[in-house]
Amino acid sequence: MRNTLCILLGAAGLWLGFPNPLAQLPLLALAYPLALLLLGLGASGRWPAFRLGWLTGIVGASACLYWLALPVHEYGQLPWVLAVPCAVAIGAYVGLYGGLFCLLVYLTRDRLGAFRRGLFLGCAWLLLEVLRGVFLTGFPWLALSAAFAPWPVAIQGAALVGAYGLSGLLVAVVCWTMGAIAPECGPRCPGVRRSVSPSSLAQTLACALGASLVAFGLVGHGAYILSRGLPKDGESFRVALVQGNIDQDQKWETAFQRSTVDRYLALSKDAVTAGHPDLIVWPETAMPFYFQEHKEFGPAIRAFAAASRTPVLVGTPGYVNAPVKRGFLLYNRAMLVDENGGDAGHYDKEHLVPFGEYAPPGLDMPFLETLMQGVGDFTPGTAVAPLRLGNLALGILICYETIFPELAQQRVADGASVLVNISNDAWFGTTSAPEQHLQLSVLRAVEQGRYVLRGTNTGISAIIDPHGRIAERGGLFRAEVIGGMATARTETTVFHRVQHLVWPVAPGLAVLALLWPARRRP
Repeated sequence: MRNTLCILLGAAGLWLGFPNPLAQLPLLALAYPLALLLLGLGASGRWPAFRLGWLTGIVGASACLYWLALPVHEYGQLPWVLAVPCAVAIGAYVGLYGGLFCLLVYLTRDRLGAFRRGLFLGCAWLLLEVLRGVFLTGFPWLALSAAFAPWPVAIQGAALVGAYGLSGLLVAVVCWTMGAIAPECGPRCPGVRRSVSPSSLAQTLACALGASLVAFGLVGHGAYILSRGLPKDGESFRVALVQGNIDQDQKWETAFQRSTVDRYLALSKDAVTAGHPDLIVWPETAMPFYFQEHKEFGPAIRAFAAASRTPVLVGTPGYVNAPVKRGFLLYNRAMLVDENGGDAGHYDKEHLVPFGEYAPPGLDMPFLETLMQGVGDFTPGTAVAPLRLGNLALGILICYETIFPELAQQRVADGASVLVNISNDAWFGTTSAPEQHLQLSVLRAVEQGRYVLRGTNTGISAIIDPHGRIAERGGLFRAEVIGGMATARTETTVFHRVQHLVWPVAPGLAVLALLWPARRRP
């Protein structure tokens, strides 16, 4: 019964802590690591600890990622009985890291006192999130710190230690809080060896002090940063995000290309009339044709940019001729048209979505071809330098590239003064996916101290300031223009400058927690 309650607690906390169809309660996300901690402390062996933690992760992550079944059913044309297991499979993969964390709790419960255990487990959580972000092309969705994106005061620590580091600190707070409440909880559970940790009083004081310093430090730092207002450096500019709301079922049909172009041009003209923007952003693959060669629509878009004297960033497929495959390489491209209607450069997406933009070798099964929606297999891009408009340097992140901290880090390192995330979340309908995606973009803004301009086809388009506050946002499945001011910044955050040290330091602290000598009871 105890294990069942812990599993339900962790799974419900994970689901309610992140965006869901009911209501998001960010603080409840901490119930997930708490449940894993309790399960590991009370487990009867290594395998039961791993199994219980994995089961908790499977239930919680599958519930959070339920929306993955929708595109598999709607566009992959699989029946629900096969589409739902696809979402559960990804949930099982994400939950696997919960199982590993629970196993680490079990392995350290008799070797470490409550304080050192909290330090070790906080570092372990950080490293597990890093691993999940790179292993098998990476899937860093549901990072614990992302649950707190609606509370800007709680996420300013990401500018110091990054999103993964903030997750680790939150887990350390959970472990230390539990240690302060019951420092001998694990080792004195039935069937578990007696603890060799320091005295309960010392453990209680150390854990209470550690949890208080970190928790109040994060909130206090966040309150201080927000009270100072936005940084004054940088040049302000006006941006318009055009959300076309094109039906995904019609998007790639040749017969609807003209209406698609007409809608984006009409909305863009409205944006110019309302308040002349310095940049107009169209979303990922907004133009469902090869913009670089189209003899009618391409010139029409260039003519609009020249007539309105407004640069336009256009999402479109692109290609280069090459003696491979069908004779060309296909790219998911963001193309910048300058105020004269000429080319100001382009960016080709470098981190592609498995099964969405390409089928991994050996897994290119026929039923997945529909997911490509007729655009073929994409090739990763290699040129990642910012696109420049005078003093403005646009660091481009296409679709789910915004969930990877290292990509935003590289864009800023290359000189980006603002981050632009163009996406098409129409695949996921009115589910929680667009909101979850948006909140991950919020973390990139805080980590790098940059405005994030997020332009999408069906929502949620938004302007996010360097403190992670959403200055402007659109709705879901509405054709509209989201306009506002942003600032091109050159200053970098602490995290940007020390990012190469944050993740290596974590293993060092974990080893220190394991090896630091502790006084034993007589």
